[in-house]
Amino acid sequence: MSKKQRSGAFVIRKTDRSRFKLGRSRGGQVLDQLLSIDSAVAPPGVLLVVAHPDDEAIGAGVLLGGLPHAVIVHVTDGAPRDDAPARRRGFANRDAYAQARRAEAVAALRLAGIDEAHIRCLGLVDGEASFRLVELCHHVIDLMLEHVPDVVITHPYEGGHTDHDATAFAVHLACGILRREGVTAPVVLELASYHNRNGKRVRSRFIEKANVPERALDLTPDEQLRKVRMFEQFVSQRACLSAFPIGVERFRVAPRYNFTAPPHEGILGYEQYCDVICGEEWRARAGQALEALRSRRAAPSG
Repeated sequence: MSKKQRSGAFVIRKTDRSRFKLGRSRGGQVLDQLLSIDSAVAPPGVLLVVAHPDDEAIGAGVLLGGLPHAVIVHVTDGAPRDDAPARRRGFANRDAYAQARRAEAVAALRLAGIDEAHIRCLGLVDGEASFRLVELCHHVIDLMLEHVPDVVITHPYEGGHTDHDATAFAVHLACGILRREGVTAPVVLELASYHNRNGKRVRSRFIEKANVPERALDLTPDEQLRKVRMFEQFVSQRACLSAFPIGVERFRVAPRYNFTAPPHEGILGYEQYCDVICGEEWRARAGQALEALRSRRAAPSG
């Protein structure tokens, strides 16, 4: 089965070894196939677009072990513009920190069977993706046209991190633009990351959405060990990763989002834990990007 196929490309075959029941919608069916352990079914072509090196291991490290041909895209290089965070972790400057984060991701993904040639970085500065939404959206369009994926996996819009929300925005808008131009867009799925709930950070769970197909991939002891080993490669992120559970990975069909409305009530994660941008400013930038993307196809020059 060619990964370039679109309509009708997915053959869903339920077996006794399947971990999941089939969903009713196409998105649910694609989700089921992606998470199936039935080796008789060819996996779909997958483009995984996440904000930072390590987001893929957190959200889909074990899943990726069954998708050796997946293309992994990091929107940022994982290093803030200020050198201070790099120095706190023992690096001379942000460039050295970014190089280390790339090497960590390559080592972790190697454990999942992903070759370095399948790992791309768009090179945006950590924490600044929200300032380049239009450019980011066009980058994602180019990636989709280059790789023609059946499925794109990305972050939910949940206010956990500005770069996560910017990545979700770019993927959703890229798919919308492709459809507008008569090109079949991939199915958009989400991996669980983190968000705020009642002022506390919730990890590896989604904000609940009614009638949205969601699946929990319960990891076996061997799979949990593999995930731990992947986490161990991210030496610079050890403290952060230690707070994430290793027993489950959660995925769902992406719901429709209004990116100019708050993702939930109360204080957003990036309003509580950083001071670079507030939710109101993020949404204003999203609104401006929406207007720009409605009016032109070509990426702005300069």
